[in-house]
Amino acid sequence: MSYNEVTHQTQDSSVLPDSSVLPDSATGAEVDALRKQLQALEEKNRELENLLNQNPYTGLPIRRVFDREFERLIQRSDTPFGVAILRLDSAYERVKNTRDRNKILLFQTTRRLLSVIGQNVYQSDRVDEFILLLHSSSNADTAHRIAAEISEVVSERHEGPANDISFGCHIGIALYETGTTDRAEVIGNADIALEEAVRTRSSWHIYTPELGAGYRRKMLVEKMLTGAVRSGFEQFRILYQPFVDRDGRICGSEALIRWNPPDLGSIGPAAFIPIAEETGDIRFIGQWILYNSCRRLAQWHAQGYTNLYISVNVAPTQFAQDDMVERVVGILDSLKLPGSCLKLELTEGAIMAKPEEAVTKMHALRERGIRISVDDFGTGYSSLSYLQRLPIDTLKIDRSFIEDVDMNPENQEIVRAIISMARNLHLETLAEGVEREGQLRFLRDEGCEFIQGFYFSKPVSEHIFTNYLQSGAVLPQAHAPGDSPLLAGSVS
Repeated sequence: MSYNEVTHQTQDSSVLPDSSVLPDSATGAEVDALRKQLQALEEKNRELENLLNQNPYTGLPIRRVFDREFERLIQRSDTPFGVAILRLDSAYERVKNTRDRNKILLFQTTRRLLSVIGQNVYQSDRVDEFILLLHSSSNADTAHRIAAEISEVVSERHEGPANDISFGCHIGIALYETGTTDRAEVIGNADIALEEAVRTRSSWHIYTPELGAGYRRKMLVEKMLTGAVRSGFEQFRILYQPFVDRDGRICGSEALIRWNPPDLGSIGPAAFIPIAEETGDIRFIGQWILYNSCRRLAQWHAQGYTNLYISVNVAPTQFAQDDMVERVVGILDSLKLPGSCLKLELTEGAIMAKPEEAVTKMHALRERGIRISVDDFGTGYSSLSYLQRLPIDTLKIDRSFIEDVDMNPENQEIVRAIISMARNLHLETLAEGVEREGQLRFLRDEGCEFIQGFYFSKPVSEHIFTNYLQSGAVLPQAHAPGDSPLLAGSVS
């Protein structure tokens, strides 16, 4: 039953009892009084129906009314249609508790939606989210046009005194074809498209089977990842990729985690670390990497390689933990390692999320001798103004600038500028992604101090890295001990 039918049914005079239910002896006044009582009862019934079926802030019919209308629609119509889920963006999130406490802006937004697609707007379970029935949306082109119109009207500035406020939305759309999917699946597909729109910061996204397959794989990876963490990290291992100086001598190594789940093969950190950040598992993964790579470093130190240091990536969520400094220092103390043998790699984004807090933590780490490297330097911009006051030791030049630095004059100028700036600020420079002689020659000529990349070595097991050290700790070697030949210019 649709929302309008719920309302109209309560107003149908046929539900009122006629005079045949009254005793024959009833007077006209008694009949009138009873009818007034029944009318009052019906009025309260309508109010109750409204309370049960309408959102109090927007006046829109709620989710279960949409569910009934959807089922009715697929039974009576052979015409394909669309279902959209619309969520207001982060700009509304910032004002909802200060400028929209009474939900006036929310109410005005629903009026805008109604002006575009009529009465086919329903309140989702979230107050800032709506479900839309797109009757005329039979194909992707039509859906794009409607989504663009909705996005435009939602993002208009509001009327005074809130004319300084505007916010947009994200829309996920799923097209329904008769007989192919049920309501739950259509809503699920629209929700997948919505999450993709939010993730890509786009105004709308239309569901495709490819998008669904990727989403379902992500859900599988998320489930397996959580299980792998909870079961004691047996599916994980750490590889080590050397840092070398200008003469090819190994001075340190980056610890790189790999995950080997059953049936999925080896998965690199770029594929699962973002998922771990979303689920919160990064706290356990980060601690595991830090402890086990430092434990391995302590063993190398005990073998006489006391000048060797380890570099560990710190995810933004991990760096944001209140006890992050205590966790790092606790591991070093438990292994009796000096702080100087550990370097933490932070991204510009992790630092600039909360710069004042970041600087405080970085100073606390530096007080214990721990060194800090800014990873992927040059890809961000906010930290440039903070660079002079950041307690850092190393700028790690992003591989995107190194990839064609021996052939691209523009990237050559960027790398020169980074190296020159670092030199003036008394910072080390380390270039990652070096794979060719030409890249190495340019970096040496410009004064880059440390190099990392396949030209010298891919990430290797602790056993192979130990063999590097025992063979003189100079790379590249004609044949990596215990591994296949390492040739200049090799690629992953």
